[in-house]
Amino acid sequence: MVATATKIAFFYGRVSTEQQAGANHASLETQEARARSYCESHGYVFAHTFIDVQSGRRDDRTQYRLMVDRALAGEADVIVVQFLDRFGRNPREILRRYWDLEEHRVAVVTTDEDVSEELMLLMRAGLAGAESRRTSERVRSYRTSRAAKGVHFGRAPYGYRRTKINDEVLWEQEPAEAEIVRETFRLSTEENLGHKSVGDQLTAQGHVSRTGGPFAAYTVQHILTNPAIAGTLEYGRRPKAGNPQTEVVRVEGFFPAILSGAEWATLQERLQIRRVMPSGPTHKSEYLLSGIARCGHCGGPMIGKMTSTYKGKRYAKYYCSRAQNSRARCAFYNGHTAA
Repeated sequence: MVATATKIAFFYGRVSTEQQAGANHASLETQEARARSYCESHGYVFAHTFIDVQSGRRDDRTQYRLMVDRALAGEADVIVVQFLDRFGRNPREILRRYWDLEEHRVAVVTTDEDVSEELMLLMRAGLAGAESRRTSERVRSYRTSRAAKGVHFGRAPYGYRRTKINDEVLWEQEPAEAEIVRETFRLSTEENLGHKSVGDQLTAQGHVSRTGGPFAAYTVQHILTNPAIAGTLEYGRRPKAGNPQTEVVRVEGFFPAILSGAEWATLQERLQIRRVMPSGPTHKSEYLLSGIARCGHCGGPMIGKMTSTYKGKRYAKYYCSRAQNSRARCAFYNGHTAA
């Protein structure tokens, strides 16, 4: 009698979100239970569990990559999944990885469907990817059409709150957050501070973010780059990873604006300078003295501003920030050439 070597099995389970992990039809517990039962009935040694809570369209899933690397290194003979779409939803990745593992004598098996024939594998891989694309496209199409009609998805933008009167949804400023938005704008434009420095200043003033913690640089960046603070609803500007770029939907005047159109333009001009010179914009930009130079009449900070003059040519100048806000704060609105 010839002894048969025991095969070592890895189990791979995946769900796209934390909420799905608890659903009966796709729970991680159900997937693992099915895999253990399969290994027991086939005489495999259940050696290790790899779990990802992430979209199957992404091929850089941490546990998935670790599982594949260890299997290719000879640590497993079989990879067990409940359904092929748990392995992934990218047809090319599924097929490429399946054949790669097969060349290294590692089998990919499913507990609840048959993928023994290569044609069936190709069909199921294609269906998994096609269904994922169709679902994403349906969601994007629905949200785009709803956004065009003035419907906002997700949580309220910073500075606002959603109220509902009967079936009508209304938007209004959240006073405390709106005040922070204006202070964030001031620190960025008048004081010429970067995102981290703005966050540090807000925290030092006693302000806290929505999560109750200090203001981080990315929080400040998110606030300052969201056109909602100027009253504009914008959808499709930043598609999620893996999704194609779609047409951006803009609805002007959707929110009660915290910043005026002129203030928003000034802010974007300042942010653009920092994008061009991200490692040291305050000492490399054409507005070298923004927030440093002071008005000789009121002592307020001078800020840079582009102006159109002779024959349409634009010149960089400094103006008193107080004079720009109110004549009562400074009556002398005279510009000084940056050069």
